[in-house]
Amino acid sequence: MNTNRILIVGVIIAIALSLPFYGYRWNLFMHIFGAVLFMGNIMVTAAWASMARRAKHTEALRLGVRGIVVTDTIFTMPGVLLLVLNGGILGTPFFKAHAMWLFVSIGLFVVSGIIWGAILVPLQRRMSALMKATPPGSAVPPQVDGLLALWFRWGGIATLLPLVTLILMVAKPDLR
Repeated sequence: MNTNRILIVGVIIAIALSLPFYGYRWNLFMHIFGAVLFMGNIMVTAAWASMARRAKHTEALRLGVRGIVVTDTIFTMPGVLLLVLNGGILGTPFFKAHAMWLFVSIGLFVVSGIIWGAILVPLQRRMSALMKATPPGSAVPPQVDGLLALWFRWGGIATLLPLVTLILMVAKPDLR
């Protein structure tokens, strides 16, 4: 499976579905759809990474690490694009009103993205390389446990931040 090709197709589709001439309801639908793709994938990823880690089986972990990389490409990236593009269109009136909940939400989302890009993706690449180099039937390399521990720690933070963002986006509290 060529994840680069899938990513390019996902980006093109996300951009095409986010054009501003579709109207408010369409952009709201696409923004919510982006949130479902994004939040759903980060939750499911944590679940199957946990199961693969607990199995302590090389093939399960290899599949789990590969699944994380593939599903980030198929679901997380298009979800982020839909959130950002449609959120930008929907958020314009709130920016003009200086809605603090929106600024805090965007800040949390950006911090989560920085953690994902600067820490989680490199960890995933290292785990993937280690698992690819591990012959079938042999023990899981000891370095993978350390990398997984870091991945879960930072992944937990990178997951909690969008959850808070989701709450702020739905509740739209008056933060002063």
